[in-house]
Amino acid sequence: MAKHHLPAESPRLKFFLGFGMLISLVYYSALRQHQPGVYELAAVLALTLAALIFDYRKTGQFLSLIREKKISHRSHESAIRSALAGTLKCPLLLKLLETELLTLYYAFFAKAEPPDTVGDNTVFGYERSSNANDMFLVVAVAQLPLLPFIHFFVEHQKGPAPAWVITLVTLWSVIWYLAQVEAVKRLPVELGDEHLVYRFGLIWKAEVPLSKIKLARAFGVTEEPDGSDLFFSPMGSKRNVYLEFETPAKFCGPYWIRSRKRGAVISIDDPLRFLRHLAEKGVPVE
Repeated sequence: MAKHHLPAESPRLKFFLGFGMLISLVYYSALRQHQPGVYELAAVLALTLAALIFDYRKTGQFLSLIREKKISHRSHESAIRSALAGTLKCPLLLKLLETELLTLYYAFFAKAEPPDTVGDNTVFGYERSSNANDMFLVVAVAQLPLLPFIHFFVEHQKGPAPAWVITLVTLWSVIWYLAQVEAVKRLPVELGDEHLVYRFGLIWKAEVPLSKIKLARAFGVTEEPDGSDLFFSPMGSKRNVYLEFETPAKFCGPYWIRSRKRGAVISIDDPLRFLRHLAEKGVPVE
């Protein structure tokens, strides 16, 4: 049975309604001790509403641009980045805000888009072998229920500013984790003729020449990884492949973070098919 996707209008509306409510609570918390006048409150609400309407329209244009870009781009990832570049118009601004914008997109809007095909010989994913959704629920349940009580306690003791800093950082951590779960499903591993393009959500990406892979084999569930010089990334997956490199491979993370590792454990839905295709391309396989 085909999987139905929400229309793009639905998550967009829910996001801005929730965002508007959050802004209203921040204003109320910050201004209630100062007894602002009716005109001041009206001005604040009018400016907030105008900003939300503007952002809502710009977000709609951005989502429409993504669908247009998907016609000419091979992958969903390249279509999103091209749409961001076309919307922001400033390469420096895109570089500075790329991680945050992609986090919001994958957390709230990506589910409304049809997924890329992950079934051919060169594209691999691990959504079906992962319990990432369960892990996200654990993270959310561990933080969200107690958040209102922590907020009111800190606001009573220290004031609204520290309380909202703690609340917003906690909410962002949950949003960030939700974005990783969705991005892990939608950004697959690509096996080309000369390179292996590996992604782990929005966190890490590496383009490894096949000639640098010294050995590839299945990685057992009970094996203990050596974390000292090994890139270990699965998010609740039980189907993993171990890769050993001739020389350390460079993994690129957000905010210009770089890491070099001599080996990696990556999650693959079909490890046997992945290893078979590596062997066909001349990579030593056990």
